[in-house]
Formats: sequence, structure tokens, C-alpha cells
Amino acid sequence: MHEALQRGPPLTINLRASLTVFTIGFIVEGVGAFLVLTPGAGLLPFHGYLILLGPVFSVLGILFLWIGRHEWNELHHRRVGFARFAFVASLVAIALAAAPVAYLASMGGAAAPGWLGFEFGVAVALIFALTFVTYVLVAAHLVGRVGEVAMGIGLVWALIISALIGLALSPQLGPIVTAVMARTPAIGQVTRPIQQLDAWMGFSYLAFLVAFVDAHHRVAAGRPSPRPQPPAPSPP
Repeated sequence: MHEALQRGPPLTINLRASLTVFTIGFIVEGVGAFLVLTPGAGLLPFHGYLILLGPVFSVLGILFLWIGRHEWNELHHRRVGFARFAFVASLVAIALAAAPVAYLASMGGAAAPGWLGFEFGVAVALIFALTFVTYVLVAAHLVGRVGEVAMGIGLVWALIISALIGLALSPQLGPIVTAVMARTPAIGQVTRPIQQLDAWMGFSYLAFLVAFVDAHHRVAAGRPSPRPQPPAPSPP
């Protein structure tokens, strides 16, 4: 087997590990999204908390990318750099979503002004949208035609659902602050108004699953290769 591997295309171990982590994340998120449509979904263990796994898998996937940065060519360096920037921007959006909750809780649960609820909704929408933009930047240059179509459809659908999620959660800032002050899990206040939207987001996870499986297959087969290419021989 070792000799067969040596004769095959160069193995980009960390990149493939990263794509695998992202793929597992899409499976978990997709299953969690579609489970919302099943009767008694609220009684399932960890119901509502699967929505938090997206950033976790993103962190792990980007970590493997960073560890394997010696495997990249110039194009992959640029794309992953943009992906890291988008991921950091999503972390900023998380902070912007948490800030009004923390502020109102520190003020004793004061009524949330409309503009603060709007800011909260926009920040939440950006969290979802930037997460999918990160996925695109990680693998858009690694997929074939099928992956490109799946990724394009998944991204457009995710951006639409992200905007709707932001609109749905904007008026929920007050109840979320109340739940935080009562020291009860606030995740239910977040997920309850967007359960159907979360289920619809499952179609984006399914589309990105197809795209990343395509990327993994193409990287394993050596087309395209993200590895640095040797310099062309100089003419005699």
C-alpha cells in the first residue's frame, strides 16, 4: 500500500483533513436542521445547541489548513488568507451580537431601543452569512463544475436565510436579555423564533456537503493540486 501511495498523486494530508472536518460539520448541521421538522424535535438531546457547532467545525477546519500551510501553492495561500479574514469578521459579528445583550443585562434589563435590536439582528445575520462565505473561500478553487454549481446555490440560499434570521431575531433582543438575567439557557430564546429558518438552512448545508465532497475527491486525485509546483526548467 505504501508503494501505491507513493506512485499516486501527492498527498495533501492537512488540506484533506480540513475538508473532511468541514464535511462532517455540514453533515451534523444538515441533520440537525432537518430534525427540526420532525415531531418532538424539542425533546431530542442537545436540541437547539447544534446551531453552535458551525463555528466549532470552522475553527477546526481552519486549524488544519494553517498546520498544513506548507502544502499550498500561491492561489491557495491567497484564498485561505481571505477565508481567515472572513472568519475573523464572523468572530467580530459574534461580539457585536453579544454586546447589546451584555449591555442591557448590565443595565438591569432596560427596554431595548429599536436601533439596538436592529444592530443585534444585523450582527446575527452576518454571523451566518460570513460563515458560509468562509466555506466558499476555503474550497471554491478546489471544486469542479458540480461543486461550483452546488456551492453557488448553497451560498445564495444561505445569504437569503441569514437575512431572514436577522429579521426574525431583531425583536427578540428583549426576551433574550430577560433569559440571560434569569440565568436560564438563552439558546431557546434564540432558536425558537428561527426553527423553520434553521430547517431551511439545511439545504445550504446539503449543497456545501456536495461541494466539499467534490473538492476532497479532486484534491485526493491531484486535480487541481494545491501543492507548490516546481519551477519550470529554464530554456537551454
